[in-house]
Amino acid sequence: MRRWMLLAGLAATMAARPAVAAAQSNPVVTVRCFRFYRADQQRTLVTAFVEVPYALLEPPSNAPHGDLRYGVTVQITDPKGKQLEGQSWPGRARADLRNAGAVAFEMLDFSLEPGTSRIEVAVTDSISGKRFIASTNVTAWSEAPGASDLMLSPNMRIATGSDTMPKSGERRWGNTLATAVTELRLSPVRPKAFYLLEAYSATADSGTMQVRVTDSSGTALVTTRATPIRVVAGGSVLKGALDLTGLPSGRYTLAVRLDVGGKIQERADQFVMADFQETMQREQARLAELRESDEGYFGLLNEEQLQEAFAPLIYLAPSESLSVWKSGLTIRAKREFLTRFWTGRDPTPPTPKNERREVFYSQIAEANRLYAEGGRSTTPGWRTDRGRIFVKFGQPGDALDRRTSTGSAPPYQVWRYTRGKEQYYIFADRTGIGAYKLLATNDLRETSLAGFREILGGEALQDISRWLGIDLFSGDTRSGSNQ
Repeated sequence: MRRWMLLAGLAATMAARPAVAAAQSNPVVTVRCFRFYRADQQRTLVTAFVEVPYALLEPPSNAPHGDLRYGVTVQITDPKGKQLEGQSWPGRARADLRNAGAVAFEMLDFSLEPGTSRIEVAVTDSISGKRFIASTNVTAWSEAPGASDLMLSPNMRIATGSDTMPKSGERRWGNTLATAVTELRLSPVRPKAFYLLEAYSATADSGTMQVRVTDSSGTALVTTRATPIRVVAGGSVLKGALDLTGLPSGRYTLAVRLDVGGKIQERADQFVMADFQETMQREQARLAELRESDEGYFGLLNEEQLQEAFAPLIYLAPSESLSVWKSGLTIRAKREFLTRFWTGRDPTPPTPKNERREVFYSQIAEANRLYAEGGRSTTPGWRTDRGRIFVKFGQPGDALDRRTSTGSAPPYQVWRYTRGKEQYYIFADRTGIGAYKLLATNDLRETSLAGFREILGGEALQDISRWLGIDLFSGDTRSGSNQ
């Protein structure tokens, strides 16, 4: 009898895969099996990874930004040709992942009797009805091997403290969490190869482990020193990592050589290193695609950048709704806070792009460029008076700019907005270094400076009154030509 268990249906990974060969240009469903052994059960345990590229799936025609939906069926045929009971389950994902080079990983564990069994996976697109088939043969050991298959991974980490649960796309071996792949595809921006295998021994023993990387001709390009290892009775998990920065693009073999108790075992697997130029192009495209969604945009920011993204929100929301930020949020919680904040303000929720967020932060960047104060001031442009008005209302429809003094007046600017109720803002640079402050306005949400008439003087007041078509000499700054 065989036993199996579905470990994770739809373990989606957002990492874009580098296009490394012509075969990768057309996405296909792939299945990869890794064999391990349990002496106490005298069984071969198999961990299977099924990779489903989202590019194969079609979104609903009546909702192009709706969810992708598909079904997965796995069937095992034993060494005698008997079909064992299959397993099926549904999967779903966001439609915008189709263009991001993203894939889903379905992970399964099962055990096999000695001999060669066949594993067949069928993925059915719920929208188009298309079926994608992948299959592979797996030979179960008839006696205890010296080592398991070698598994390569783009990332492994140790489960520590409260961080012990596998993340999406990860598989656990002991205290090690490894990212699942059917084939390791490295790139110049992700050049580290992680490897893991189990060594088996009936009694506790010691030995050495050595790693070698060879090219397609068999020439060794990297060979590590033999490092000491210990294997407990029954078996131990062995792992490590190689930084392959500078390795040219191409297909390679990574082999691990074990010498335990005088017995030599070697396990190997192939991997691919992507081309530098192609990787840079794909990385830029991936990041651009990722930035479209609120989750992806804030997921790329570090803690300092998250703080910079949060600070200008005082122009959009009352302070009490932002107060939770000061309660010691983790970086993950900060990303979630900003994602929720902007998702709730998205004018087009069905699409991955949030146009309002994009416009807001582009205005912040433009305000920093245009209105940063001179001298020793480190105040960013968006925090200045002109920057604040610019972020709220954009460029003024019309502006009066007097850079040189008019009479006793300092340099001043007047911005006029004529969309809807006409509003004006008078700024003056009393420092002489470009630090323009708001002096007067008819905007009820802003405050005019007491004594602004004395600061400007009669000649400037007459100039501005004529330009705005109002009388600034009167006591009411709220009047305007359209009121």
